[in-house]
Amino acid sequence: MVKKRSLIEDAREIWRAGVRAVEASKLVRDFVEITDHSIRLGDETIEFAACRRLVVVGFGKASGAMAVGLEQGIGEDVLRQLNAVGLVNVPDDRVVDSEFFTMSPCRPVAVNLPTDRVVDATGEILALLRSVGPEDVVICLISGGGSALLEKPVDSISLAELRATTEFLSASGASIYQLNAVRRELSQVKGGGLARQCNARMVSLIISDVIGDDLSVIASGPTCFSVGDASALDVLRKFDPLREKLPEAVWGVLECSAPEALPVDASPGVSNIVIGNLETAMLASRKRAIELGYEVELVSPSGDEGEADTVGRSVAIEIAQSSLGSGSKCLISGGETTVSLPENPGRGGRNQHLVLAAINSLLSFQLNQSADYCLLSGGTDGEDGNVPVAGGWVDAAWINEHDETQKQELVSRSGKALQGCESFDFLDEHSLVFQTPATHTNVCDLRISLSYFRGN
Repeated sequence: MVKKRSLIEDAREIWRAGVRAVEASKLVRDFVEITDHSIRLGDETIEFAACRRLVVVGFGKASGAMAVGLEQGIGEDVLRQLNAVGLVNVPDDRVVDSEFFTMSPCRPVAVNLPTDRVVDATGEILALLRSVGPEDVVICLISGGGSALLEKPVDSISLAELRATTEFLSASGASIYQLNAVRRELSQVKGGGLARQCNARMVSLIISDVIGDDLSVIASGPTCFSVGDASALDVLRKFDPLREKLPEAVWGVLECSAPEALPVDASPGVSNIVIGNLETAMLASRKRAIELGYEVELVSPSGDEGEADTVGRSVAIEIAQSSLGSGSKCLISGGETTVSLPENPGRGGRNQHLVLAAINSLLSFQLNQSADYCLLSGGTDGEDGNVPVAGGWVDAAWINEHDETQKQELVSRSGKALQGCESFDFLDEHSLVFQTPATHTNVCDLRISLSYFRGN
């Protein structure tokens, strides 16, 4: 049975076990194998004798830690032998020290929005790639957040127009698949654009923040050859049917895009290798939950999860159903929900919004008072929306400390907070926000639901 401690403590431990399993430097370091004459990266082998120069480029929330892991895995002697150089674009708060690779801090000013600094840093990466030759080898380090940290708009639109498009689609509830379908068409580096600048063998190590590990979606597929995605125009038509919200130049680019797409990985010179993803984290969480004495159910997402409030209410129903059973149970799930923002949204993020929706439902349920339960939902990157927290949580103790009159008032208040997308203010007021130190990774959101029937 479960230890004599609160379920939310167990939930935090189970969540952290999952995140530890996908820590970026560890994933890369463990993936590298060094022999007397080569570097092995999975099925790819880089022979020392055939490599004049090792060039490393990277971008994403975890790319700095990935560079550290690569440096540790290969070792200083080999890196010097291969004349290693590199440029890695990282957020301002994730800069790391490296002997061989230059970290270019270029934090977007808002979620998923590149800045002029990002464009300038991307130009430096492109210049480095254009300098490589057939005797060089390029290792590309890619993680979630790479779409905002590597960008060069097509010549016919401005950065401001690209940002306006991304901001509008995100606020309208577009999924990551829809958003990146559009971004690939508006960029010179996405959809295989980065790899096209490279006249050398390229091996990409990827930490996926996309369900199903679709290479064209992770960081918008800079090393995955895909052009002319007809679905991008469909996205614009869905979210701007009257053609009055998005820049006309953006419409023009997508209308002129070729309708057919090249196959993924069309170039034999590029190898894309996913070394960690949400499944990696979920399996580690399951292992820890079993160690703590729980009967575990793992629900792997199959694609776009939909609206956060809908998912949150579904989780609340699952908790209510679990309260009718017996024993110690753990439900592990995750993915990436969306939130459709009102005109003047408040503070919060999709994990907080999901937990708030669950709270709104749980307050209305007549649950078994002999059941204990909790829900924890957090971004594996330690971030959630426009506030510096990872997500939120709730447990039976918090629900049960309120009488029926208080619950009715909280149902009303939480409902208004959901409508205004003000999840942070509500959760913070009740000490239900979930904060965690920098995780140095990014593999979507991870949710832990625990229930324990205590008996009469």
